[in-house]
Amino acid sequence: MNKRALIVIAVLIPLLVIGGIILGEEDKTPSEPQDQTGEIETPTENPDETTETPTETPDDTPIETESDYPKIASWLAKKEELIESGKPYDLVMAGWFTPEEATQLKENNPDVLLLAGLTTTWVWDNPGWMTFLVTVANYGMDTPVEINEDMYLHDSEGDRCGFGWASEEWNHEEIWAMDPRDPEWFDLITTFYSVVLDQPQHDGIIVDMVVEKQYWCPEISDEEWLTATKNIYDTIAALNTQDKLVIFNAGARLSDIDEYGEYFDGYLMENFMGEQLKTTYAEGLEAADSDYIVIYNVDTDDTGIQVHAKMRLGLTLSLLNDNTYFTYDFGPRDHGQAWWYPEYDVELGEPLGDYYESDGAYIREFENGYVVSAPDGATLSFDETLTDVTSGETGTSFTIDAGDGRIYTR
Repeated sequence: MNKRALIVIAVLIPLLVIGGIILGEEDKTPSEPQDQTGEIETPTENPDETTETPTETPDDTPIETESDYPKIASWLAKKEELIESGKPYDLVMAGWFTPEEATQLKENNPDVLLLAGLTTTWVWDNPGWMTFLVTVANYGMDTPVEINEDMYLHDSEGDRCGFGWASEEWNHEEIWAMDPRDPEWFDLITTFYSVVLDQPQHDGIIVDMVVEKQYWCPEISDEEWLTATKNIYDTIAALNTQDKLVIFNAGARLSDIDEYGEYFDGYLMENFMGEQLKTTYAEGLEAADSDYIVIYNVDTDDTGIQVHAKMRLGLTLSLLNDNTYFTYDFGPRDHGQAWWYPEYDVELGEPLGDYYESDGAYIREFENGYVVSAPDGATLSFDETLTDVTSGETGTSFTIDAGDGRIYTR
């Protein structure tokens, strides 16, 4: 990462609650900021039993599904919304999943992947969030560890180094940088991830707010920050004895976190194609040409105005390759809404080959139709009659506006 202004928007605290709702294409009413503490959960089913972790294994009874495409994800998911929606999400990422939540999500899709975690070098100054972190980290410890002032990074005047996240408008507290060199913080955060990895309902872990340099606190050198952070990731990797999936939030792009490339299986491109981080469609297409899993997180740029063409462009991009997932939500200030669109319900079947280009668009054929992703627009003709899933139009020739994507079924 090389621009502080971009980084400040690039990453988000887990488990925010702003109460986003599905809005129409032209509806400009953003969701209301609300108190976040109600979304934080300790790892116990009973809040009074803070020393027990769940041991129940979710029901793995197979439920037949027809296709793996599209592959829909949720980043920092509002779990209750997703469960109540009944929709078959493929990848759900949040701070924690109870066995009951895992079972309910698997009832919607038995193959869903559930990834849990927070961050390794920051803390959100929210009482519920802090309680959750410390409760999980202290599981099984004879002498509980609390977050103390020595764990924080401080500037030359002795003040904590803040991320710049505090906002009265959004009702968000500050996020503080932690000192990865501090042995007590090292023990606390690696123990947290050890407990998360040990849960049978977790298929892997997420790490949010990953940075290669400490732009907010020049008192620690880039080399010190990188070395100490890698020590944390080395330990987490050693704890991951079951080789569970590891996803990092890259913020804008892979180059922002590639120093840690050996520690993750995939990464999230937050605010993808958005005004805040300004990543492009071409960057997203190039990103998929790798061995990493790539999650395109397209959003409303924190406005709540759902632009369906942009959603479809990101969705169709994700369908051009097999190592990609897609999610569409409110934005960096509030992730994880259970927004669902007709295009998500399409049963495309298996891909019949790689994508190809025609008239500036990117096309991939599936058993049950075609996916067309058109960042610059296109007019295309097919040798068979197809139906546009979005408009219901039937024909052999279709025009797609610039910045849109369409799915055509046989």
